[in-house]
Amino acid sequence: MKKKLLTLMLLVVVTMALFASGNAEETSEKQWVIKLSHAGPATENNDDYIGSKAIKDAIEANSNGRITVQLYPGSQLGNYQEVMEQVDEGVLEIAHTSIGGVTPFLPEMAVVDLQYLIPSDAVVVELMKGNFFDEMSVEIQNVLPNVKLIGVCDGGRWRSFYTTKKEVKSVEDLNGLKIRTISSPLQQEFTSQCGASPTPVAWNEVYTSLSSGIIEGLKIASPDIMSNNLDESLKFGVLDRHTFLFGFYFVSQSFLDSLPADLQQVVIDAIHEGTAIQTAFNQQKEIKANEEFVAGGGKIHELTEEERATFLPAREAMKSWYSEKYGDEWLNKLETAIAEAESNL
Repeated sequence: MKKKLLTLMLLVVVTMALFASGNAEETSEKQWVIKLSHAGPATENNDDYIGSKAIKDAIEANSNGRITVQLYPGSQLGNYQEVMEQVDEGVLEIAHTSIGGVTPFLPEMAVVDLQYLIPSDAVVVELMKGNFFDEMSVEIQNVLPNVKLIGVCDGGRWRSFYTTKKEVKSVEDLNGLKIRTISSPLQQEFTSQCGASPTPVAWNEVYTSLSSGIIEGLKIASPDIMSNNLDESLKFGVLDRHTFLFGFYFVSQSFLDSLPADLQQVVIDAIHEGTAIQTAFNQQKEIKANEEFVAGGGKIHELTEEERATFLPAREAMKSWYSEKYGDEWLNKLETAIAEAESNL
């Protein structure tokens, strides 16, 4: 009897081992596909593509081919709001957006675009390592439960004023100039606070609007100028660096949870690698673009402390404007994070 019982137990153990082995083999052979959306064109001159391509390469290499990544550049799958909705619905695995992907759902997150709050690149780096964006991720998942913020990067450098005919050295020089904005209340209010005339123009109409005089300037970074031939019209830049453009990589939480633990880590690590590559790319690209702008006959002005001071009343005005619309919770969080970042330098 004991011998039969031992034999039966042995058969059960062997069967369970074979079952486990079969499951492990099945899991290891399973294939996954990730769709990754970004707004920029699929060119080696575009930071969205550089970062996304780095993520694709790292995932495919480190998953040993178990995951295939398909890139969808040029907003093929929709605008920022639409791709965020797709991630939340679980039909898109990864989306790269600016804060414009978040503000349709959480308008108070426009706080990261408030002008003249972040003083330097060094503080930006510390901010990206700190807790502020972790808190933002939690808040986003309260509204979009399936959207997980995994990576933050330099999404396109500092926004400054560039103009067609008038050199700007103080905020008074912007008075009355028709400056292109997006259809964002925050951007339009800031432009007005600087004395300029906010003129909403779609991006695909900027080139002709500049050449025809419909607009007389932009809030932009030099790499975007040079890659879109806007230097044909823009001749003067004043590096007031009012806003830093962050980029964000969002992942479908349900998709991430569906992966084995090792592949979850592969995806997370790849996104962190891609954000580092995209950030470094943008830093180098801005240096080169500034040089090309000047070499082509443009003029770039670095503000003195006295000149910069003329722009700073707009900072306080925008903080008040933001607080009246959205409260001061996230403004306080950001200012605290900036102060902590500065203390770490």
